[in-house]
Formats: sequence, structure tokens, C-alpha cells
Amino acid sequence: MFLKAFVITLLLSFISNVTAQELTIPQDKEVIEFEGRIGNVTFAHKKHAELSITQCTTCHHKHLPTDTVIKPCHDCHLHKSGKVPKTKKAFHARCIGCHEYTVAGGQPAGPIKKRCRLCHIKQESSE
Repeated sequence: MFLKAFVITLLLSFISNVTAQELTIPQDKEVIEFEGRIGNVTFAHKKHAELSITQCTTCHHKHLPTDTVIKPCHDCHLHKSGKVPKTKKAFHARCIGCHEYTVAGGQPAGPIKKRCRLCHIKQESSE
């Protein structure tokens, strides 16, 4: 069921009115590090944006054609209102879902479900 919903979301993002060529990733956001309890996740933002199967709206799904700046995920997904999933849940669903979808299509992809330590890397202590 989740895979079907993800595929539909992915397809809708392809037919979006937003064109990725109009938007650029700021240099300080080309690689983003997210802190996690079991280890930090380093996200190659620029690398993912350059994939042929993604557009900005693949992840930034609330971006409107009239917007000149894309809001960070945390702007919406940090809220505790219960109306949107929290950041952790949204990232896990989006990232793992895309990797599973890509692998199911016969293409190589990053880590998939239940392989947490492939993304979450513990920092070495400097004692």
C-alpha cells in the first residue's frame, strides 16, 4: 500500500508545473547533515537533485510555482500539531520509500528498511 502511494506521489511530481531548472541548491545545502539519536545522517542533497527520476517537488512537495525559495522540510514537519508527520517519520517514509521503489525497478539505490546503520553513522568520540 505504501509503495502504491509513493509511486503515485512520484508520478505526480513528474507532471508538476515546477521546473527544477529555475531553482538552485545553495552551496551550503549541497550536503546536509541531520542529527539522529543512533547516529548522524549525511544527505547528498545535490546528488539526489541531479538524479533523472527526481525533481525538487519530489521531496519539497508543498512548493508552489510562485515560490522563489524552497522551504526546508523542518519548516512544516517539525510541528507537533499531528496534521503532518514529524520530520523523522517523513524522512524515513520518503527516503526509504524512494530507495525501495528504485530497487524494485531494477536500479541500484541507497539503504533500505531495517538497515539503519547504513545511513545513521555514529561519530567517533575524540576522547
